[in-house]
Amino acid sequence: MIRLALAQGFAQVGFHAWIATLPVAMAAVGRADGEIGAVVGAAAIFNLLAALVSGGLVDRFGGRVVYLLGTACYLGAAAPIALGLVTPESSFAALIALRFLQGCGLAAVMPSVMTLLPGTVSRERLPMAVGVVGIAGNISLALTPAIALLVMDVAGFAAVGLVVCVVLAMGALLIWPVKDPQRLGRPVSTRLFRPAWKPVWARPLVMTVLIIINWGVITGYLPQRAELASADVGLFFTFDALALVALRIPSGWMAGRVGPLPLLLTGTLLTAASISLLLLPASNLVLIASGLGTGAGSAFVFPVLNLEMNERSEPANRGSAFGLYSVAFGAGVAIGSIGIAPIYGLIGFELAMLGGVLAAVAAGVVAVLDQVMHHPPIGRFVTRPET
Repeated sequence: MIRLALAQGFAQVGFHAWIATLPVAMAAVGRADGEIGAVVGAAAIFNLLAALVSGGLVDRFGGRVVYLLGTACYLGAAAPIALGLVTPESSFAALIALRFLQGCGLAAVMPSVMTLLPGTVSRERLPMAVGVVGIAGNISLALTPAIALLVMDVAGFAAVGLVVCVVLAMGALLIWPVKDPQRLGRPVSTRLFRPAWKPVWARPLVMTVLIIINWGVITGYLPQRAELASADVGLFFTFDALALVALRIPSGWMAGRVGPLPLLLTGTLLTAASISLLLLPASNLVLIASGLGTGAGSAFVFPVLNLEMNERSEPANRGSAFGLYSVAFGAGVAIGSIGIAPIYGLIGFELAMLGGVLAAVAAGVVAVLDQVMHHPPIGRFVTRPET
């Protein structure tokens, strides 16, 4: 479990390093807001498409193989930057190519790790294990954007790519010995690219789309807004992730004892309230307060959704379940970033963010309407709920 957690954290540096550096660097060389939002949000579109394939690949070949494939995609994006072949002034097509590789990497890594995880712990300990593995990704999110901005300020954009390459190589070395015990003794999936589907997955996936729309607006447009107000956008991402780190294990413990619905409602309402703060003029204090709230909200929501996808799937189709979860995540981010890019100049940040607030509230409504979500806490029953 610890090896998986570290591998998850190191791999996600390949994505998190560009959350703040890419839009800030593009803005510094005079790229238009709509173009920046399109480039930043393109990774979510590519993640959405690639995750449809990665789920079937995990079912067929296992989590370790697909994790290494995702790491190779991240390296393929970082290496040209490290070599100075791609810069913030490069063509739109070149930057989109990088985001394609990063989106593919994101689509591969998360389903792989979450598919490997249930084989490392007992089912009753799974809520806590989800929290431990999640912390690694959260620490990556907490530290990487701020460190990457610092590296870029001190040594330039290419240096960020070099650091990313080194960290990704460490993650690949960690995952290499990991086996998937749940694949032993069961038939290998005959599906190659086509994911499996169960109707019971639908509502958790809809919740994922709705709750993450605001993140697309934040990553696509908040850095430029903060830069114009002379505020440090890295504070938002850092405090968001610090709150996640602080609450991820406690929320996993609670998910095993409280049940999913109270945690989901707490998380969705807290998220909606926190992103409402971003409607105020950008300042360091607003960014810190909003980041703490969104991180806390995510700590309640996403472990529960991960557990629900695990409980509603089996070893033979778990890769597909988490592949589609990545699709939902990418779809939400894409709606909030590249989806509104053509009209962002007309509606502005405030209306875009208000849409994210309403979507977060809607996610809580969907949770209440999902009858399967009203099951006992996972840590207190031995058999699976009927799905």
